[in-house]
Amino acid sequence: MKKNKRIFAAAAALTGILLSVLSGCGGKEDTGETKKPEGLIYVPQYAQIDMDKDSYVYAAAAAGDNIFICAQKWDEAAGTSSNFLYKYKIAEDSSEKLALEMDENSNVSNMTIGPDGDIYMVVNKNSYNTDESGEITDASQTIELWDISPEDGSVKEATDVTEFIESDSDYVYVQNFCIDGQGNFYLYDGDKGLHVVSREFQKVCDIDFENWINAMAASKEGDVYIAAYGNNGMELRKVDLAAKAMGNPIEGAVEPYGNASFYTGIEKSFLVSVSDQVSRMDIASGEKEDLFKWLDMDVNGDSVRYAGELSDGRIWALVNDYSASGDSSNELVFAVQKDASEVVPKEEIVYGTMWVDYQIKRNIIDFNKKNEKYRITVKEYGNDDFETGLTQFHTDLTTANCPDIISLNNINYDQYVSLGVLEDIYPYMEKSGLNKSDFVENVMQAFEVDGKLYGVLPQFYIDTTMAKTSLVGEKTGWTLSEMLDFVESMDAENIFSYGTRSSIFYYCIYNNIDEFVNWETGECSFDGEDFIRVLEFAAKFQDDADYNYNNEEGISSRLRNDRILLFQNTITSVQEYQMMQGMFGEPLSFVGYPNSERQGNLIQPSGGSLGMSAKSDKKDGAWEFMQTLLSEDYQNALVSEHGSNGFPIRKSALEAQFEMDMTPDYYTDENGEQVESPKTHWGWDDFEMEIMAATQEEVDAIKTLIASASKLGTSGSMDTQLSKIITEESEPFFKGQKSAKDVAGVIQNRIQIYVNENR
Repeated sequence: MKKNKRIFAAAAALTGILLSVLSGCGGKEDTGETKKPEGLIYVPQYAQIDMDKDSYVYAAAAAGDNIFICAQKWDEAAGTSSNFLYKYKIAEDSSEKLALEMDENSNVSNMTIGPDGDIYMVVNKNSYNTDESGEITDASQTIELWDISPEDGSVKEATDVTEFIESDSDYVYVQNFCIDGQGNFYLYDGDKGLHVVSREFQKVCDIDFENWINAMAASKEGDVYIAAYGNNGMELRKVDLAAKAMGNPIEGAVEPYGNASFYTGIEKSFLVSVSDQVSRMDIASGEKEDLFKWLDMDVNGDSVRYAGELSDGRIWALVNDYSASGDSSNELVFAVQKDASEVVPKEEIVYGTMWVDYQIKRNIIDFNKKNEKYRITVKEYGNDDFETGLTQFHTDLTTANCPDIISLNNINYDQYVSLGVLEDIYPYMEKSGLNKSDFVENVMQAFEVDGKLYGVLPQFYIDTTMAKTSLVGEKTGWTLSEMLDFVESMDAENIFSYGTRSSIFYYCIYNNIDEFVNWETGECSFDGEDFIRVLEFAAKFQDDADYNYNNEEGISSRLRNDRILLFQNTITSVQEYQMMQGMFGEPLSFVGYPNSERQGNLIQPSGGSLGMSAKSDKKDGAWEFMQTLLSEDYQNALVSEHGSNGFPIRKSALEAQFEMDMTPDYYTDENGEQVESPKTHWGWDDFEMEIMAATQEEVDAIKTLIASASKLGTSGSMDTQLSKIITEESEPFFKGQKSAKDVAGVIQNRIQIYVNENR
């Protein structure tokens, strides 16, 4: 399921954003004064680029005192595109646009700076022949290497290098390009491998490499290195021209997993951006010097398109980021070293999370740029080892190390409410003039306990289970017994799309764990009839799913032929509901997950969910950030992102989203008539359909679904120790060594002890 987003370019005025200092949250030693850091620290500065709106950036590189940005602009009215080279003069803080004489069927795939200081571009030139009706009869492609003057952007030399790139494909795209210290050109086509051509345009060698190259760059020393996944994850290798092969992996050069971006260094071999950390790397010694985190520069590391190092020690980056409204902006950011004494500190608000959500990160950056008093710093617990990080996260929540703002995505919500970890949010809403009636109340109330609100979320979706109405009736929920009565009368092979024992536990137990554990009273009920029936039902399924099964039927066909009876999925939009209707081919019911209240359509946060620490001494600052997620401006901006991210929590924004769903799109046909066009396309497995403007009936169905949801989905935040106990102790039953009743008794005892120890 994909949704295309248009690229927009804009600029931000030159400004300095000041770093904050650590001042702690409640329970930490705190003198009440904001302390200043010592020594040199990096601070961000933002530079304006006079770039045309709606320009798409192909490449960027620095040469001397200039940064060059290659971009293409599409003219909607004319139906043509133009290519430009933007030259940003660092010392003068000014930019100019240099036209590239390039036809509309050509584009720049790569750009780099050569050892001679010139700009080198790889240009794809495509030509087409058409018949009298305008249909393309044949097409050809030429790949040229352009040597461009850094002074005025004029082309000094254009050389056809198509012959050097062998490919079985009709279309070749140079994925990576760089130049070594001797002026040799390295072109990687993603198909046949790496092609090395001398400055005199003679073939040096071709190097076959079966793994996809993620990054390629020349070091300060003039050698070329590639980063690619190998036997042990991501590996850095030198291109050995003498051996005409890739060298051995360099130990410890990159993290095993995740992407790494390499840029030619000035002080050391490379400037490296891995995840959110920026470092300098020396190849000879193997040493890495961590410089800063992008988030400390108020930059989303995932949005850094290009970066580099300047001779004065500054680090530059071209950042392409989306706002909440879906608009995109390109801006230059400089990380500049300053003495800490020159920086005015802010009060620090600590946000604790296993991994920072993209939308939350975006909002933190925006808040830090605008707020003059507070600054949010992020403590991510899950960056290294998940289990260790999760344990530390849970430990910190109940000690003096508790973050001020807590991500609720990976914690057992009911457990930490019962422990008094979270602050009631309603008094802060009332003080800020936010009315409960302005929000989707049943969704807000899912975070309530005894009339107090302990969490907020900007967006949500519904996690549910669907079935044909002809099979289950117009149910909006069922108990575990009712669900088991239904499925036990059917062929177990046809119940779910992938049936495994773990998926049965997920469906029947984990997503409704509060049916079996009451953290407030400490009562557990794993030795009851319902849990025993789940064990006996799960025994009909295999341990692991066979995802490589040979089945010619896709999901839609199996649903229509009753070879899948219960289909678990999320509903994030009216459009997704329209697709589900198409897949089933007949009316469907949202039976949800089984629980005693028959309320199995579960609310799941989208874009993060947040709580406030009851121990925090920065509660006003924490709320100042949290309320931005509920503001009218932010909620209205979320409407433009609908279709994949979920429903906004504000009623007015949700209604605006529904209105957008029901508003038809049109195009003008050859007769000048307005014809309704699809709003988008959705698909799943073997099924794809055009999504037209929604009907009132379809929107009403989604409103009914949302109104039926009052419980939070808990499987993703369930205490992992509980699932571990269930998995371990149920195994003797599945192996025929113990009865289901005996196993249930053991599970009851172990979990009861664990709950008693952790209340």
